[in-house]
Amino acid sequence: MAARRFVLQVVGALAIIAATASCGQDQTVGIGSPKTTVLVADAAFPVALTAEADGSLLYAERLTGRIRHVRADGTLDPDPVATVATNGADDDQRGLLGLVRDPSGRLFATWTRAEDGRIVVGEIQPAVGQPSLATPRLVWVGPESAQLANGGHLAFSPGGRLVIGIGDLLADRSLADDPTVPNRKLLTLAPDGPPTQVPQILSIGWNNPFAFTFSRDGVLWVADNTGADGPERIGRGDQPADQARALGGPVTGAIAPSVLVAIDDTRLGLCGFLSGRMQLVRISDGRPAAPSATVADSCSTGGTQLTDGRIVTATPTEVRVRDGVGAPGS
Repeated sequence: MAARRFVLQVVGALAIIAATASCGQDQTVGIGSPKTTVLVADAAFPVALTAEADGSLLYAERLTGRIRHVRADGTLDPDPVATVATNGADDDQRGLLGLVRDPSGRLFATWTRAEDGRIVVGEIQPAVGQPSLATPRLVWVGPESAQLANGGHLAFSPGGRLVIGIGDLLADRSLADDPTVPNRKLLTLAPDGPPTQVPQILSIGWNNPFAFTFSRDGVLWVADNTGADGPERIGRGDQPADQARALGGPVTGAIAPSVLVAIDDTRLGLCGFLSGRMQLVRISDGRPAAPSATVADSCSTGGTQLTDGRIVTATPTEVRVRDGVGAPGS
């Protein structure tokens, strides 16, 4: 097993806390530059931060399977939006992994199913005005999950399909070239398809493509975790992973990419589970530059940009909002 994976496993185990959550806007903390405000303290491993059109925020609790709502005024709703039955554990990367809304307002999620550990994608909430769902409507029943490198992040493409990344699942790395398995690939799914649908392959060769996002101009960007024999890298999600560029840095695996946020057409925010901060990545002539300025500290498990331009980040224990709009210019 790669050394990076071992570090992730140990750090994740130490970071888990109780599932009690509280919030408040009076905990403004100066962390060098910029300043951030704690929205949710004592959070239960928040991931998959999702900005809502009304200025509010959703996030997933990886271990509990609960989806939580933070109102635009910073208040955390006491009851979850929904809960899925998952087998998330404090010593691995299983659990509730992805959240995304489609243009009609439907909410989709990815989780490792409690009954058999398979990676599944389902509709959690219907479109606006439609009756609620008693249980999730499954869109895809995927492979058996692994202790590490499951992937599971979700996005909604401009073409109307769900995009999911699947890691190597600790299996034979040559499976990246096998079109019959999802390992080490970015896949697309029909949001109205049956659980037995066969995903379309978008690109191959990724180690664990958990951090990806569409920029405002519709380009899919991916930040990939390192494998046992390769660097961390960033590139286009519609191209093979071997065309991505190495993220660089003095230590291979120093970032452990966990989040990409599209700030605008030419700037991305990259968070790392190990680096613990969001750094700016500029896009020039269709190529990403090396990470540079720090956009926000305290970013290891989640991040998004609210409708007013402010950036929200998460660690295993907190959700914070960066005071001020946007990101540094360099």
